[in-house]
Amino acid sequence: MPNTSQNDVPKKDVLDHAAPLSPRRILRSVLVVMFGFGLTKLISLGQVLIIANRFGARADYDSFVAANTAPARLVTLIAGGALTVAFIPVFSGLLNRRDGEGAWRLASQVFNTLLVITITLSILIALFAHPLIEYVIAPGFTDAAQIEQSANLMRILTISTVLFALSGLISGTLNGHNHFFLPVLAPIFQDIGLLLGVIFLTGEEQLGIYGLAWGTVLGAVLHLSIQIPGLFMFKARWFPTLGWKDPRLHEVIRLMLPRMLASGVFIINILAINNIASRLGEGALSAFDWGLRIMDIPEALIGTAIGFVIFPTLAAMTELKQENERRQLFSEAVRFIFVATIPAAAGMLLIGRPATDILFVDNQEADLVYASVQVFALALVFQAVHEVVARAFYAQKDTFIPLLVSIAGMIGAVLGMVIAYNVYLQSDWPLASPFVVGIPAMGYLISFIIELGLLTYILKQRWQDLDEARVIQAILRTLAATVLMAIPVLIIDNLLTEMWLGERTRLTGLIRVGIGSTAGLIFFFIGAMLFNLQEVKRLPKLFRHRHESTLAIEGAGV
Repeated sequence: MPNTSQNDVPKKDVLDHAAPLSPRRILRSVLVVMFGFGLTKLISLGQVLIIANRFGARADYDSFVAANTAPARLVTLIAGGALTVAFIPVFSGLLNRRDGEGAWRLASQVFNTLLVITITLSILIALFAHPLIEYVIAPGFTDAAQIEQSANLMRILTISTVLFALSGLISGTLNGHNHFFLPVLAPIFQDIGLLLGVIFLTGEEQLGIYGLAWGTVLGAVLHLSIQIPGLFMFKARWFPTLGWKDPRLHEVIRLMLPRMLASGVFIINILAINNIASRLGEGALSAFDWGLRIMDIPEALIGTAIGFVIFPTLAAMTELKQENERRQLFSEAVRFIFVATIPAAAGMLLIGRPATDILFVDNQEADLVYASVQVFALALVFQAVHEVVARAFYAQKDTFIPLLVSIAGMIGAVLGMVIAYNVYLQSDWPLASPFVVGIPAMGYLISFIIELGLLTYILKQRWQDLDEARVIQAILRTLAATVLMAIPVLIIDNLLTEMWLGERTRLTGLIRVGIGSTAGLIFFFIGAMLFNLQEVKRLPKLFRHRHESTLAIEGAGV
């Protein structure tokens, strides 16, 4: 962090940035984040096309997915959601109390501690990569060369772990100032780095699958670098201290530990998923990863974007005891997510098959991935809503209840997968069916269903009123509009395949997806008007008057 004087920052500016966002700024920030995430996914599509063409759902990519499990989960465990939910409320509280020096001293202590921990754990992962792959992550791998390849890939990927961890903290400091632009640019530059690695390093005459690992490292470098100017913008200070006796650091750790344990529970869930997937046959682990990637596109644009923006404001409203405003913001966010994700999930089911044809030339690989996508379509809705419901607890500095709930979700997921796997062993279902290759995705879905149900119930007991009537009304009307959308989309797609586009190629897949998604949007908006879906009907007025300072949260649909 740059060492600049805290006196350069007027106290009024700090308060302006750290205070709860106005409805207009919430809307503007959500649109910026959605645009940034959309651009990220567009760039990701380029790399996905190349990766799918070069590696498909075959053994090399299975190795990469297995190798990336520990480094990626370590970032999630230490510097992902755990750090954000623990650091932002404490850091923002110091800023709002006009203690700028204390805020940056805390940030420095977290930064320095994080550096020590991530370097130590990354070294341990690199040293024990081989047994981790062979006995924990992918025991179904029987080929010694594949195990060794996965271990070597894991060692490369641990470099990115340290960089992503530090970059995640910088994102937290900027989010604490309600600044989202540079944190949104970070994944864009990350994907640019990865795309460069995919293009220039993964060819047969280059590094092959190892080029994908080095591209990931380059993406981590860019993810960190692009956010550094934000530290100068807010006159950051760096203190060369660990501060392990500072009570403010203790508070961050107290909040962080349950969230880390919850992330650890999620990692166990992913390990169980990988364990089952590696036993189903070649391509099953890759199919899970590709299905997750496809689902992540609408989930990031909707659930993550909304949760990303409203979390600092939820925390500030909780601190200021603005309970009615907090409940209204929560209700609007949840309704918006349901209205957006239900038709998106239906779209994954309706045009997911031609979408996989765009990515995969091999029809068998496309069949495997689409079978996984069908299960992930359902997971999309639950995970997206979970983004906001979980943050309602974190805003209250409660990370313990989400930990307990995540344990229940993990147990349910593992039991569900074990039962499904044993049923599969007694059956003759083909691998490329939602029940077989979709077993890992079922575990993912079950965990979010259980967690969301329990968190919602507990939050209802605390807040008394979650505006359930309006939420249920929005869900029912959205379902009705989605059914009205699905019928013509199915008819149009069947006509296209029977009369003209029956051959499965990338071009026909692109045409079917383009026509199907356009028709889906048109008919969904027609259904929204017919069924009086207010969250959609407000949109034209919302954009027409988005600059009015008196715009209510009710009209913002956020």
